[in-house]
Amino acid sequence: MALLDVQSVTAGYGDTEILRDVSMQVRRGEMVSIIGPNGAGKSTLMKTIFGLLHPREGKVFFDGDDISGLHPYQIVERGMCYVPQVSNVFTELTVAENLEMGAFLAKKGDISARKERIYDYFPRLKERRNQRAGKMSGGERQMVAMGSALMLEPKLVLMDEPSAGLSPKMVGVIFEQIKKINDSGPAILIVEQNAQLSLQMSDRGYVLASGENRFEGTGEELLNDPEVGRLYLGG
Repeated sequence: MALLDVQSVTAGYGDTEILRDVSMQVRRGEMVSIIGPNGAGKSTLMKTIFGLLHPREGKVFFDGDDISGLHPYQIVERGMCYVPQVSNVFTELTVAENLEMGAFLAKKGDISARKERIYDYFPRLKERRNQRAGKMSGGERQMVAMGSALMLEPKLVLMDEPSAGLSPKMVGVIFEQIKKINDSGPAILIVEQNAQLSLQMSDRGYVLASGENRFEGTGEELLNDPEVGRLYLGG
């Protein structure tokens, strides 16, 4: 049984339909990429999975339960966390305070130990744990956002464009950490503009275009597919 199972989902905003009959799965421990052109519906799919939008048609199952009509906080309680592309940290709070906010469902006695595990992932955050997040670089803020999501020890982490606006060097650092996180247990579903790098690191991937499934396969299969390369990978 898949950890995440999106079944024939149609969703959108107001009268505008963005996703049409989209299906996809994430198995336990996998890293799965969603790629496609701007406006393809990638971020809309993430928001629908996480309960920020509700499907007009179709179902979303997580760990065997239908979560299609649940609110985000109820989905978090079940073991899924979401790292959005923007507004993903509390800028006026310190690194340590941001991590504590991420652990809002955890028992008080567990929070210190969980923070130490996050600092193991991101040593830079430990060095700057008393610095306000709003004073940090874009890459460091992304580390804070990812660390906050991991404080609840989720089964699945959704990541929306984690490398957006970062320098090439910092993109490499962030993806090294994403791989490290995935190797430690949580499954990862990632929407990423750097499709080549994302697919290289992923077990499987899906290509969305105009709100519909176009291609799916292993990361290697999509990287080596001439049509995917021509249309979506710039090669």
